[in-house]
Amino acid sequence: METSKGHSFANELSIMAVRLIRWLRAADTGSALSDPLTSAMAVIVHSGGIAPSALAELEQVRRPTITKVVDELVSRGLVRRERHATDGRATMVVATEEGLALWRAGQLRATAPLAERIEALDADELRRFEEALPLFARIMEPPAP
Repeated sequence: METSKGHSFANELSIMAVRLIRWLRAADTGSALSDPLTSAMAVIVHSGGIAPSALAELEQVRRPTITKVVDELVSRGLVRRERHATDGRATMVVATEEGLALWRAGQLRATAPLAERIEALDADELRRFEEALPLFARIMEPPAP
């Protein structure tokens, strides 16, 4: 069975993504958080605040599991629960200043090996890399309804 260029590229990109994540995780030996806590923290930070049910969906876990994760992050002072701005019955999970600082420091530490490799690219390679990034971002967006 012959595969299309799209399938070939998707396969290569998938393999590279897994290798990249493993490489960066292995290089970041100073993380104060487990992988599940780090992942949830990233979603919370990037979202600016998120409902627990949406966090569970994005993390692909059940609500009781995400409740335990959020409870742990709250106990560490990294996130807080707030009432939803328009629905007083709902809560949002929002990063605290301490949580933001910890996450930013972790991001700098975790991406340092990749930053070094990117900075070692020659000018033409760097230009091509920069041009490709918006394409990667675009293919990661959910399809329009």
